[in-house]
Amino acid sequence: MPSADQVAAFLLAHPEFFHDRDKLLGKLTIPHQRGDTISLVERQLTLLRKRNQDLHLRLNGLLSVTKESERLFERVRYLVLSVMEAQTLDTLFDAVDDSLTHDFQFEYVTQILNADLFPDGSRIACHSRETICDRISIDDLLDTSRIVCSRLREEELRFLFPDHWEQVRSTAVIPLFYKQPLGILAVGSQNPEGFRGNHAKTLPLNFIGEVLSRTLETFTPGSYGSANAL
Repeated sequence: MPSADQVAAFLLAHPEFFHDRDKLLGKLTIPHQRGDTISLVERQLTLLRKRNQDLHLRLNGLLSVTKESERLFERVRYLVLSVMEAQTLDTLFDAVDDSLTHDFQFEYVTQILNADLFPDGSRIACHSRETICDRISIDDLLDTSRIVCSRLREEELRFLFPDHWEQVRSTAVIPLFYKQPLGILAVGSQNPEGFRGNHAKTLPLNFIGEVLSRTLETFTPGSYGSANAL
């Protein structure tokens, strides 16, 4: 008599074996979890139903991701167009603040300009490069475009979010840099893990920082468009 392994190997090598053997299929049974037995056909139907349910859940998950990606694209698209249409520093930063607060629903948003480049920076907060680097102890903060996500010290939070520093538990600091250090964009959250490891939030922020930086550079002295902006 062939062993169970030999039978299994034979069936794997001949998957068509049960074709035209309906009576045999009807007599085959396998143990069920509750102790009774079910036919092979019933077992196959059960497995197919479970596989169908799994595929349905995966499909719903993919559709959900697709819809969220579409919503994210529309939010970023709206912000970029608003930034491109800005004629002054005030309207530029109003567009960014409005979008990040209402469309992206970030709780706290702060924008700071480098006063060395924007001495008359309208009503946007302006600080010298030395002051910004002194108040925020992040290495090479103004000289890169690298977003930094961390829990800052109290004095750093007071500097970035003077009216809400006690509520901020996590931050994302985006240097505004294009050819030269232009300033920083900071976003705060009451959630201690609001940004760390959250690519769904940091990826669009990185892109927004790049768009804002390139637009800001056109407002600097000597750049195209700066005469009308300042």
